[in-house]
Amino acid sequence: MSEPDSFPDRPVGIRSAGARIQVGALLASLTIRERTSVSGQLPPMPEQLPQRPKGVRNPWKAATFCLAGALMVTATALVYTATGGQGDAPDASADPSPSIWQDDRPSADTAPVETTSPTPSRPADLKIGDEARNGGAVIKVAKVRETESINVAGRVKKAGGDAKYVILETVVFNDSKASMDLTCSLPIVNSLLDEQERRYDTIDDLYEVAGNPECNEQLQPGFKDEMLFVYRVPKDAKIIAWEFSEYDLTSNRKPSTITLDSA
Repeated sequence: MSEPDSFPDRPVGIRSAGARIQVGALLASLTIRERTSVSGQLPPMPEQLPQRPKGVRNPWKAATFCLAGALMVTATALVYTATGGQGDAPDASADPSPSIWQDDRPSADTAPVETTSPTPSRPADLKIGDEARNGGAVIKVAKVRETESINVAGRVKKAGGDAKYVILETVVFNDSKASMDLTCSLPIVNSLLDEQERRYDTIDDLYEVAGNPECNEQLQPGFKDEMLFVYRVPKDAKIIAWEFSEYDLTSNRKPSTITLDSA
């Protein structure tokens, strides 16, 4: 094989990596002597490839972005399917403010329940003539009477046109361990009840009512005394009961109740 005098003319400068590969393969196929001869005739290799002109996009870069976007969309769809879309469900622990998830229909039991006033508790076995005990106070109501006037401090006192007096004639026995001042102190808390469950207090200054113990007249333990409990009530009031209890701040004792008949 004869050695060629020269190679065909080539463009000045090699513009692509493919051209470099072709030249390298050709040099590899030549003998050392031929390679030296050929290398001397080739133009020098450029130090760096020329930059791509502006405005020309790299198709591989665009394809890479498209593939990455498609993978992200696929991964998002798989995560949503695995979780079952729980993020869109209403939170049961959140504040139950009005929304489409709330049932605003009224419940079946919305009608108001009628309430009645309690009837005073009155044991059926305590009536006029019976002895009723509450703590150390034992009282028997001997008689109940109504009147338009009473004798107070030696003079007649009238109840008035629309009122009347109700008088309970009682006997009080002191079965406690201390004395009792029935008129000026408060050893016995009491109330008069009518059929409307209204409670009335005694008039002031019971010690001035004729027949009552004087003020500070102490009823000693083991003794009894007569006592008038006087009340001023409406004229049309119908009296049904009387209740009393021994005064004791340290006890939650309920009052004793005696059924009465209007005079």
